[in-house]
Amino acid sequence: MKKLMLAIVSVAMLVACQPKGYQITGTLEGATGQAILNSIRKGQPVAVDTVDIVNGQFAFSGMVDAPELYLLFIEGQQRPVQFFVENTTITINGNMTDMDNIEVTGSNLTELFKQFENERPGKERQTQIQQEYMQAQMTQNKDAMQQLGEEMNAIMEDQKAYYKQFAEANTDNELGALLSLGLAQTLDLEALKALVEKLEVNMKDHVYVQEMRAALEPLETFEKAVEAVKEGAVAPDFTLLTADSTKVTLSSFRGKYVLVDFWASWCGPCRQENPNVVKAYNAYNAKGFEVLSVSVDQDKVAWQKAVKEDGLVWTNVISDEATNVPAKYAIQSIPTTFLLDKEGVIIAKNLRGDALEKKLAELLK
Repeated sequence: MKKLMLAIVSVAMLVACQPKGYQITGTLEGATGQAILNSIRKGQPVAVDTVDIVNGQFAFSGMVDAPELYLLFIEGQQRPVQFFVENTTITINGNMTDMDNIEVTGSNLTELFKQFENERPGKERQTQIQQEYMQAQMTQNKDAMQQLGEEMNAIMEDQKAYYKQFAEANTDNELGALLSLGLAQTLDLEALKALVEKLEVNMKDHVYVQEMRAALEPLETFEKAVEAVKEGAVAPDFTLLTADSTKVTLSSFRGKYVLVDFWASWCGPCRQENPNVVKAYNAYNAKGFEVLSVSVDQDKVAWQKAVKEDGLVWTNVISDEATNVPAKYAIQSIPTTFLLDKEGVIIAKNLRGDALEKKLAELLK
């Protein structure tokens, strides 16, 4: 019984000795002023704590909900020390004149981060190429510049593949989550969704995974909009205002062929295309063809001026932030047009020049 009690006490003492947060101690020769500890939010550093440096030494203490990559800035220096903060004891040692060799110990994820960096393909050659390219640029050696550029592009492609492979192999830890967050903007919707699902198994509430989910949402919304405006789909209904604040609803045009035209007064290609639309309207309006122009202008005066100058005598409305009709139609550039049949079904997109008239000639014989 006595041995059992001793064992229980020993376990209790061991647990009590475990760090409840992080303890970061640093000794950096040549460091003066203040040390600023930063987390990273949406790609930007956010100050977490600031301490004074005394004789090159400093210390931070705190707690993180989960391991994160932090940046340590020393006052007067632009280059930070990068390391993962975990609820453990971490030490930082080195010299401010040799930032490449500052040593961080005590964090397993930081060790993994070092491995990731050290094994990055073409790392040393990349630095050499940058120096050689600058020399070639100074002497205007265009052949050398081209060769070095091609070599650099090849290295970057290798690095992209390595980066993606490393991230996918580490979806069970916070470094993998951080790397995946960096990949988010380069992946298509399905690949991004698959990566998020893997990360959520172990780190559903981690800030990196939450930021990835936030990046996923607009892509999902856009894909739904693309699907909603495919040929054969009923065009999403909307109501917008004319220049005199009259409400106009798209579905009120049912029974006629309608061209929904997204444009703006400042858009050169839009203004160049307007005469073709005017010509088609004049030729086929009496036979059951209408145009509904949706301006994405911010300047209403410029919009009305362009309507008058281009002779857009049909119904003109202007988009607003509340309804965000261009987003519902997956508009990425203008002009973008949709030709609807009498039931509001999209039957053609982006008919330019004579193509609109030819299509109307088929429909309105």
